[in-house]
Amino acid sequence: MKLFKEREILEAYRFAEGGGQALHVFSGARCYPNAPVCFKWSNEAAHLFDQDESRLIKTAGELGVSKVRVHHEGTQKQHIVLCGAPLLRAKGQVKNDGE
Repeated sequence: MKLFKEREILEAYRFAEGGGQALHVFSGARCYPNAPVCFKWSNEAAHLFDQDESRLIKTAGELGVSKVRVHHEGTQKQHIVLCGAPLLRAKGQVKNDGE
């Protein structure tokens, strides 16, 4: 898993298309209407991009996501959204070499 900053979304897409898991962290999550409660408590959230849907779902479970929802299935934008404790766990798994 490799970390990408807010303005690096295109780089995150490319990394995921190359077979990796891209953690794209962004701010302002609380502004989305009907967002789950954890998003309203935090100023930060992340997309976890991965082209391997099975691996994406498995990673979400390992991070503690209680209700896994894959967004944009089958596209370069395929991802889950993380916040709260699952996001903190994901950040703890980021490797410097991007693997």
